[in-house]
Amino acid sequence: MYIMKRTVFFILLLFVSYGYSDQPDTAGIFNSGMQQYQKGNYDEAVKLFDIVISSAAKNEKGIVQKAYLAQADALLDGLKLDEAYKGYSRFIEKYPKGNDTLAARLGIGLVYYKKNNYAKAREYLVGLIKKYSGTKIADDAQFWLGMLHFKNKNYKKAIISFTALASNYSKSDFAPEGLLRLGDSYYNLKKYPFARESYRKIIRKYPDAKQCEFALYNIGRSYDTEGAVQDAITIYTQYADRYPFSTLSAEVVYKIANHYYKNKQIEKAKNYYKQLFTDFSDSELAEEAHFIYAKIVYESGDNMEALNLFNECAQAYGSSGKCYFYSLFYAGNCFMNMGDYKNAVKIFEETLRNEEINPEVAASMRYNCGIAYENLRQIIKAEKMFNEILYRLPKSLGAAKIYIKRGTIFECNGDIMAAIENYELASTISKNKDIKRDDLLFNSIEGELGAEAQKRAADCYFSIKKYKEAAREYLKVVYLFSDSALVPEAQFMAGCAVEASGLLEEAKSNYEIVKNKYPETEWSKKAKEKIELLNNKVGRK
Repeated sequence: MYIMKRTVFFILLLFVSYGYSDQPDTAGIFNSGMQQYQKGNYDEAVKLFDIVISSAAKNEKGIVQKAYLAQADALLDGLKLDEAYKGYSRFIEKYPKGNDTLAARLGIGLVYYKKNNYAKAREYLVGLIKKYSGTKIADDAQFWLGMLHFKNKNYKKAIISFTALASNYSKSDFAPEGLLRLGDSYYNLKKYPFARESYRKIIRKYPDAKQCEFALYNIGRSYDTEGAVQDAITIYTQYADRYPFSTLSAEVVYKIANHYYKNKQIEKAKNYYKQLFTDFSDSELAEEAHFIYAKIVYESGDNMEALNLFNECAQAYGSSGKCYFYSLFYAGNCFMNMGDYKNAVKIFEETLRNEEINPEVAASMRYNCGIAYENLRQIIKAEKMFNEILYRLPKSLGAAKIYIKRGTIFECNGDIMAAIENYELASTISKNKDIKRDDLLFNSIEGELGAEAQKRAADCYFSIKKYKEAAREYLKVVYLFSDSALVPEAQFMAGCAVEASGLLEEAKSNYEIVKNKYPETEWSKKAKEKIELLNNKVGRK
């Protein structure tokens, strides 16, 4: 009822605006209809075009013809497809010749397209292309035929249609969009070089087209998907410079920042993360960028600045934010690093009262809180924290930390087998965790935990001359924690263990791996010395 009253009021307002004459200003009403159509108010537009059709004078046939076609277009875009079909059919019947008639014929094809009537749309559009070859309607039909195939994921046929559009109708309004979809079709078929060539054609042939922006982005995306990361970063950097305010820019800057962060180019990463949360503060990626920026400062050793940044991050995005609890975890760690255990305990205890906290973060936070209590000589409270982890979250990484701590105590007291048992419990928990290596939030907190536990167990076996067991445990570090910085040492020590068992060739094989695979490490140098000694032994024999 409200909409009907609003429409009547709007029409009356038009008549008032154009005077109380017997003959309404149909041109003015038509223009108002076009304005409503361009704003996306399709129902209003249809009603205004209807007024033009019903009230125009006999000598206004031209504007009536325009109103019939515009009304059908408004019905099509308003997704009143059956009415649109009737409108186009009525137009063709009343006006069987002319350019507007061809547009109406295309409109019928678009009705079939929007209904996703694949067979009928294909047949109709192909018919238009054949019958009206060389006209604007033919190139429009060629584009929509390609879109029909693309929409239905028939990418091979889409490639044929979009290639025909590019070859036969290079001056078409749809030519840049057609090339973009051609590239997308190749991309979806994993033919990345062909996709890139299509995208590059847009930039070369239509440098002012709006599709250039998406073409450049997609060139980077295709490199990224293909695994050519450095090429992708080069393109993404060009994109960020050329389109700094694009809706895709936040995502692109984030990709660049992550690339530099993972490759230890910390200053570059830091600058891009800051750009992201400063220039794109409304982006869903801004919070994560803010957090990682703070973490980079934390890792540099500037605990006071890091503390301010983590608090800023937590306050800016609130408790519903993705990084809220991580930020508070690190804020507490900053206090611990500065020796301010009271404030560390305060922030940990307050955060742990929030029931929404991630269980893994809660476990690690409880562990650190326990360590803070130990430093405050409040041993009972510390043990309570540790016991709560083992009771509530026995398979958490916080529990693994406790087992490493206990293992260290047993090892110092000479109870090596008890130490090994605790180290292996910690390693088992860690290696069973499904932590993605590209998780820049949590994995960075506990990245080396499992490898450390596994290596400690191996070191214990080695110390009591159980070399076979030691070699086995060292190789577990290599194969189960392959990203760990401890891998070169573990591989070297596996060689030492089998060498101590008398298996010289197997030892040499381990040393060769260290020498060739980790040439920049200190363990490579030690491996070379071991190989030389083994070669001398073999020579003397």
